Amino acid sequence: MLRSQLISPIAICIAAGMLLAGCGGGGGSEQVSTAELVQRADAICAKERSSFARIQSQAPPNASVAADQTDELIDVTQDANSQLRALKPPQQLASAYQRYLLARDRVIDEMNRGEEAAQDQDSAVYGASQAAVARGAPERRKLARALGLKVCSAGRGAA
Repeated sequence: MLRSQLISPIAICIAAGMLLAGCGGGGGSEQVSTAELVQRADAICAKERSSFARIQSQAPPNASVAADQTDELIDVTQDANSQLRALKPPQQLASAYQRYLLARDRVIDEMNRGEEAAQDQDSAVYGASQAAVARGAPERRKLARALGLKVCSAGRGAA
């Protein structure tokens, strides 16, 4: 496997971009109004996007660094998902919010698969993982928009 294929900066940007294109979660501990949900979830997504930009500011020079970078991206995403899960949406949004967070969880699963592939220098699996993240981005954006989320549903720069 060619390392250059494995750590393609474009592929990493696609995975990151596809992940961040939505922020939402379901059932949580703190009941919020619709306006609070939008404001707080978008703030979480903005912080997540900023972290992604920082982590991806330099293309990884090898597969090991690509795996480390993917691990950092996973940590950021898991943290954002935890914060989003702490918000309990109004009843009328609960089902949509849960669907959105589940879509985000699928991204983490794919990113974990990609991280393992990078560690194994398996560019085919790494690329397939990133492609799966990219394919799910439109759904995540649509789910975020349905919730009224602006930052979370924005196109470029997030999933």
